[in-house]
Amino acid sequence: MPPSSHNPFVRGFHNLSYERVLQIHYDDAYPPCYRSLHPAQKQLPDDAISLHSCLFDDDCAIILDANGAPDWLEMPSLADGVVNTVIYQVIGQQLGHSRHLGDFSNEDAARQLLEQLSFATGHYSRSWEISSAHLPAEDIGYLQLRTRWRWPAGFFECFALSNSHAVGCKLYSTPWTMEIEAGSTSTDEVLMRMHDDLVPPTLLRLLLLAGQADVRFLVFDPDALPLAELPLFTEN
Repeated sequence: MPPSSHNPFVRGFHNLSYERVLQIHYDDAYPPCYRSLHPAQKQLPDDAISLHSCLFDDDCAIILDANGAPDWLEMPSLADGVVNTVIYQVIGQQLGHSRHLGDFSNEDAARQLLEQLSFATGHYSRSWEISSAHLPAEDIGYLQLRTRWRWPAGFFECFALSNSHAVGCKLYSTPWTMEIEAGSTSTDEVLMRMHDDLVPPTLLRLLLLAGQADVRFLVFDPDALPLAELPLFTEN
């Protein structure tokens, strides 16, 4: 079974964000349109935007004051309209696509949804149990050796479960990311250490996927269900 193009350890939405957009009425014959506020006016509060006249193009809108258009305005081909309301739209990434998750009338409500969806008050799905058939026999043997001989830990440490044939890994310094971010570890750094530790390629790939998804414990158990997105290694 060929692996899919996305990380199977990533669940739900990620890269969550919200943005303020304006719902603009411009013609009774057409539905309202939605535009971002011009960057030069981002400091305007909501009550200085809603129900105010504006000019807009395909990208953004400019709020007009009592004197009309601002002196610095350099946007050609503008249409005119009235801002019906200010909306805070929440956006997330899922399986490589941007998803619109909802609209809110104020910034606090949008921020609260982000905190709930991102589980900012705790962690979830950081422990995974998957079938050991996702690893070749030599990779399982490598994990068992690390468990038996208590090899010094790099970015992961191995442990055995005494009442089963399962073996687990505890991952350190996650998430492992391609770009250096606050609170994360570079994937290049992890790769360098794992190559030094002679981690087999299939196990290395699975650990990298798990680390990128901020998994902390990954258990390989022969009785666990397989993940459909991962290849299986079965004996003939």
